[in-house]
Amino acid sequence: MIFQPQEPQALVICGLLSADSKLLKEIESTLEGIFGNVVLRSEVEPFTWTDYYNAEMGEGILRRWVVFGKPVNVLEAWNLKLKTCGIEDKLRTDDKRQINLDPGFVRHDGLWLFSTKPAGHRAYLAEGVWIELTLRFLRERCEEMPWTYPDHRDPGTQIFFLKARELLKQQLNDA
Repeated sequence: MIFQPQEPQALVICGLLSADSKLLKEIESTLEGIFGNVVLRSEVEPFTWTDYYNAEMGEGILRRWVVFGKPVNVLEAWNLKLKTCGIEDKLRTDDKRQINLDPGFVRHDGLWLFSTKPAGHRAYLAEGVWIELTLRFLRERCEEMPWTYPDHRDPGTQIFFLKARELLKQQLNDA
């Protein structure tokens, strides 16, 4: 058998955080212009797992996840973080972010997120962008890592991530 490498494919996912519910809805069209059509979105829920962002964004922060339909090559996806950082910067008011965008991707094996902060469990990619495996998918469940954020440990959120994984499987099988 001859080895024939395949490009690693994934679906782009982005976490959205904002205290402005109107901005949370509007940002989806901006992201669609960059990443393609949203094919799966979570419900908007209060972000109650931590108050880490309150000083910057205020009280009443909301969380939504969106998944984009076009599979991407994971080796080229790191620049998504730079694009979302640019969007955050354009929307700053008084040097404070109005929205936090956390892009990453869903593969068969797990949820991978990009970061601009180095840590021992993150691998450096390029231009100040790091990556981490945030959740590992094992059969029909998510395995949490010691560094998995509290909102990613939420059972309902994990069901959403598994739906994104199933969507990826369908798309790759149909290709």
